[in-house]
Amino acid sequence: MAWYRDIENVQRTGDKYKEKYTKIWKPGQNPDFPGIYKCQVCTFEDVINRECSSLPPCSNCKPGSMTWKLLVRAMDAGE
Repeated sequence: MAWYRDIENVQRTGDKYKEKYTKIWKPGQNPDFPGIYKCQVCTFEDVINRECSSLPPCSNCKPGSMTWKLLVRAMDAGE
């Protein structure tokens, strides 16, 4: 679970963007957004930055046995 303190810089998304947070990603795929991704097997969370060209395997799981889901999307200041 992601925790935050600064409510001015974290917003809850509406249903309009639901598909961004329900899409399942596999290691090796290029994510659409930087942010915090959660392993759907062990619930480990990993930060994926803007330069990421492919999602890594979960360092807490066996290779090839996990999938990722976007938990918190990082946004540019202008978005």
